[in-house]
Amino acid sequence: MGIAQICQTISNYFSRVRTPFPQISRILLVCSMIRRPGLSVIQSVANITKDLNKLGIPTGPMPDGSTNLTVAFAFASTKETYRAIKKDMSIQVGIQPGTMASVGVGANAGGPITIISNNTTPAMGFGAAN
Repeated sequence: MGIAQICQTISNYFSRVRTPFPQISRILLVCSMIRRPGLSVIQSVANITKDLNKLGIPTGPMPDGSTNLTVAFAFASTKETYRAIKKDMSIQVGIQPGTMASVGVGANAGGPITIISNNTTPAMGFGAAN
């Protein structure tokens, strides 16, 4: 394998990388989160069942009269996924230098002072889904 082929392989690999989702205003993001209803196993299973029906996958009793376990499987799988998201998942974020501001109030012999600062190093953040 020559240098040209190695370079082409690397270029091909990176050409398949998906572009990131566009960033939206943080205030819009925060305001929209307040209105989100949260995760619902029942609602998601209902949506999956509707999609299965649209795809022609039977969700009612089987033609021979036996129980169709497709929806039960979807329920069990979705329930465990949501349990793992709520109980096991850790959301980790990195915050760019200069993007977080803080304001502090203090006092010294000269009287009250206000301190305004920005982060100068990358910061870490953690969160959880609810």
